[in-house]
Amino acid sequence: RFIGRTGNLMPQNESDLFLVDKLLEDAEDLRKESYKCFIPWGAPQESADAFIEKVLPLHLGNLERQLKESSGEYFIGDSLTLADVAVYDAVVNFGSNRVPTALDNFADLKAWKEKVEKNEGIQKYLNSDAYAGLMKFGPETIGK
Repeated sequence: RFIGRTGNLMPQNESDLFLVDKLLEDAEDLRKESYKCFIPWGAPQESADAFIEKVLPLHLGNLERQLKESSGEYFIGDSLTLADVAVYDAVVNFGSNRVPTALDNFADLKAWKEKVEKNEGIQKYLNSDAYAGLMKFGPETIGK
């Protein structure tokens, strides 16, 4: 949250700050579920299959519903917030990178992801050495 405040990624009113907190937790819930089914770390294939078929679509559906309820193009209005950054990380690094077809049934979430990736600051980070050096999770982590 400190980075969100110093990076001008936090809304100003209380109800929007609550939404940021909620979306941060929703993103963390998706990450936690994702970690339970890493095949290279000893998870059984059944848990990976359940993640692909049930768990991931449930979380993506919840996030897309909240995105549709927003008054703007992002999760909280018309400006990128810390909530968007956190949800982007969960949706991409723990979702669509692992299951490339994950967003096929979530058109609004897919369009939002593409919009986030067009943000100048996000583009700069995605093209940085710091990002390049991070561990990436792909389809091999779910046995595919």
